[in-house]
Amino acid sequence: MRTTADRPTPAGLVLRALSTLGPAPRSVIATHARLSPATVTSATRYLLEAGLIVETGAGPDTPRVGRPHTPLTLNTETTVAAIHFAAARTRVAVVDISGEVLSSEIIPHRSTDGAELVAHATDALARVIDSLPAEVAPRALGAATGGWVDSAAGIVHSHPFLNWEGVRVSDQARGIVHSEQLFGALPAESSALVLFVGNVIDAAFAVDGRVRYGPGASAGSLEALVGSALPGGIGSMRSLTHHSLCEELSQQGLLPRPVPSFVDVVAAARLDARVRARLVERAGVLARVVAVLVDILNPDTVIIPDSSFTLIDEVRTAYLTGIAEHSTTILDAQSLVTGTSFPGRILEQSAAAAVLRALYDDPLQFIAHTGSTLQPDLF
Repeated sequence: MRTTADRPTPAGLVLRALSTLGPAPRSVIATHARLSPATVTSATRYLLEAGLIVETGAGPDTPRVGRPHTPLTLNTETTVAAIHFAAARTRVAVVDISGEVLSSEIIPHRSTDGAELVAHATDALARVIDSLPAEVAPRALGAATGGWVDSAAGIVHSHPFLNWEGVRVSDQARGIVHSEQLFGALPAESSALVLFVGNVIDAAFAVDGRVRYGPGASAGSLEALVGSALPGGIGSMRSLTHHSLCEELSQQGLLPRPVPSFVDVVAAARLDARVRARLVERAGVLARVVAVLVDILNPDTVIIPDSSFTLIDEVRTAYLTGIAEHSTTILDAQSLVTGTSFPGRILEQSAAAAVLRALYDDPLQFIAHTGSTLQPDLF
């Protein structure tokens, strides 16, 4: 599901207002969305008929005519399916229109072949959907991964770990920006930078609320841009990925084998000063990457969806101190830099954003395209 709209339609602006405000009457929606009362009345009539919103106190099967001052709210029985392909595992989930993850499953990879990964993911997704009530069956499917992804064409141009061919997915870093705009703390019209560090290192940015894609959706190689300026040169960038760090710590005997996940690294760091020191050192290097990007883009907000940034005070301090030290433009790193609004579920959110952003941009087109049943158009 994709949209080419430069700005959300009136119906999309109403949905975005309700996502931000929670239950609200039409008059408040009109003020928040900067729409005329007549436009809001028309848009809400359609959204009620489509089942995307409901009047508070009214179930989805009750009449939706109501009084103009009756508060409206998102119908959370409207859901989408989400698949996130990482280097070693895939996450599948069902996410409702408010961004809430209803159910999910993690599948370790048995292969790096794209077709096999898709088959395993769809099998797992079917199990997740079957575990939920029939009334929340997903209307659309979104998928995301790291690396260089042309989301408009649905093509993975390169990924350092996965053998992709013919798999159509969206870009996880840009999906994070969309999720933070729709359901997180990021103001809709602000400029923002996201640095995602996992088994790949990605960056994405928005200017005045619009997520930048550009031709081919390539922002260039971070290794080429900042790698030579890092301690250890370009090779240092690769050592910062989750896979490399987990392998390093396992070889040093600080973590057991088989190589654990980054979740295990963060848990170990809270108990072991040696692991914690390595994460602090890593944060200091990543801070240089952020500082370069900040000096180029000058965003209102920097989002670092790194679980160690959120959970370990010393790591957060290393990020903030390093960014302030190496940037020539930052006045207050503490107020500029923040973690994700979705700790523990950011990957599911980025995949769901592949379709939820289309829903929130143009609900009419979304409904016309998906109807009421799952349309796995990303594969």
